[in-house]
Amino acid sequence: MATPQITVQLYSVREQAGADYEGTIRAIADMGFRNVEPAGFPGTTPEQAAKLFKELGLSAPSCHTGLPVGDNKNQVIETALTMGHKYLITGCPPNFREDFATADTVKKTAELYCEAAANAAEHGMQVGYHNHDWDLCAVGDTRGYKIFLDNTPDTVLWEADLFWVCRAGLDPVAFVQEIGVRGKCLHFKDGAVDQEGTFTEAETEDGKIMVSNDKPFMPAGTGQVPLKDVAKVMSHTEYVAVELDSYVGDMMQAVAESYTYLTSNGIAVGAK
Repeated sequence: MATPQITVQLYSVREQAGADYEGTIRAIADMGFRNVEPAGFPGTTPEQAAKLFKELGLSAPSCHTGLPVGDNKNQVIETALTMGHKYLITGCPPNFREDFATADTVKKTAELYCEAAANAAEHGMQVGYHNHDWDLCAVGDTRGYKIFLDNTPDTVLWEADLFWVCRAGLDPVAFVQEIGVRGKCLHFKDGAVDQEGTFTEAETEDGKIMVSNDKPFMPAGTGQVPLKDVAKVMSHTEYVAVELDSYVGDMMQAVAESYTYLTSNGIAVGAK
């Protein structure tokens, strides 16, 4: 398998982008990124972002977005077509933790993702799920994510967030092997896995997100997540994403340090 391409989840730089979207994206491109993963378009529009990306030679193969179902279907698909997305991934499921509360709710969630996947497939796209830690926890005598996987085809992707996999007490190496062909996009998020903190939900214009009262996230290669070990077992991964939910220091510097670590160690390739 070819070495995955590096990308960056733009949620990481949401504050910078909200203040100066164009300047932030230009700085990202200057770091060597040739791919980005948008999560909304703070301070701009999809049309303006697409024009800027084209100018800079950036692609956005994946994104975080809502599911293309119901009233949101056309808007999600139209934005994806404008941006050239292939993989439409949810940052959180529509009802957040409620969707993984019981086996029945997980099955209903899986049905919704199957519907979304069928809608996306008409346009040559795939739908995917990005995990936190609570969706990996026990539901009855199994784990929530296992019920989801059992009730969706493997064309529904699973964007494993390695920090949250570790936070849930799971082995990220075994997890990436378990999701197999679903793991086309992975978040190589690093940090202090054992750091205490309370994670709660918050509403934004782009949906619900996780907010922490601490900042355990760190540049790739400086935390407790065994990124190199996971890289050894990637067999279906096309894109490795840099992401930090928050950071105590300079976020742009943390993104740049993550780029250098992942590319210099042969985990992913960029333009530099």
